[in-house]
Amino acid sequence: MAEMIDIFTEQNQKIGTVSKKEYYTYKGNNLPWINCTICYVINDSNKKIILQKRGECQSEAGKIECCSGHVRTGELPFQCAVRELGEELTIPENYAKNIHYLGKIKVDWANLEDSSLRQPRKVSVYAYALKLPDSSIIKKDGREVVALAEATYDETKGFIENNMTRFPYTEKLKPQYDEIFNELKNFMLSKNKVNERIKQ
Repeated sequence: MAEMIDIFTEQNQKIGTVSKKEYYTYKGNNLPWINCTICYVINDSNKKIILQKRGECQSEAGKIECCSGHVRTGELPFQCAVRELGEELTIPENYAKNIHYLGKIKVDWANLEDSSLRQPRKVSVYAYALKLPDSSIIKKDGREVVALAEATYDETKGFIENNMTRFPYTEKLKPQYDEIFNELKNFMLSKNKVNERIKQ
């Protein structure tokens, strides 16, 4: 069954529903926006971020990333992040629901300064973070995720800034990324383990 996603105006007003495959083969001039999520999973015992390597059956196979996915039709970004944590990393819902909202990045792939990164998509990326006591409950699924590794905050930030991950990093997007990075760092250093502010 086709995975269905909602499409939006730049102001986040819903204008329809299409299959994910249909969206990525869109040929029109007024490309709509879609919603995605990303979640930085933190091993609280050593203050490192758990990174994934994409499986060969996935687009952009081999890329480094954090848990991410498309928001399905009728789903809130928060619900998408919780679902993806279960699907990709087998994190139980009772843990996953403790995600902390970091902010949102709006990425117009079609108009990036670096032409090598351009793709026909426009995405609002809702960013979250999740603290786990340790990494013992995490398992790779073997299809979407073929390897797991841990990295410091600075290492993770470096991977993103050097375009080693799926989401593009450019000077124009830097202010949006900086807000996410700052919130992530504050959350990693805090004693808080439970989300206190969920925004959609």
